[in-house]
Amino acid sequence: MNLLLEAIVWSIGVTIVAQAVSIGLLWLLGLHPKNLIREIEEVQNTAVGAVFFVVSLIAAFFISVLAADFSVEGPGTDSLPWIIVGVLLATIYTIVVYYTAHWVMKPEPGENVYRYLRREIIVEQNAALALFYGGLTVAPFIAVLFQII
Repeated sequence: MNLLLEAIVWSIGVTIVAQAVSIGLLWLLGLHPKNLIREIEEVQNTAVGAVFFVVSLIAAFFISVLAADFSVEGPGTDSLPWIIVGVLLATIYTIVVYYTAHWVMKPEPGENVYRYLRREIIVEQNAALALFYGGLTVAPFIAVLFQII
């Protein structure tokens, strides 16, 4: 019974944290959390929904793997260093491919990666671009995840 209760608590925690990470990323892109519902229901901004989905998926995978390594006794010390290094490697790779894609996509003159993504996802509601960048993000994190497993 204790194992079942632990699994339920970890599942709830993973879900809450994964969705909080998604909301946080959208907030960094300039969409305040209080406006999220309006963007989804009234504006029907598909790009916001796509970003939320992709980021939640990645975060849930990672947090689930971390949760699987932890028990009541404490963290699995063997895999914790690789988890940290793996997350850093996946993040660095993602940043590199974001900049490469930014260069290839030919944004407006003087527009950096952040402004480009904010304009395309929040302002112009470009779901295709949101899913494209989501794919660029998913690949390295899933690759690292399966090395952790």
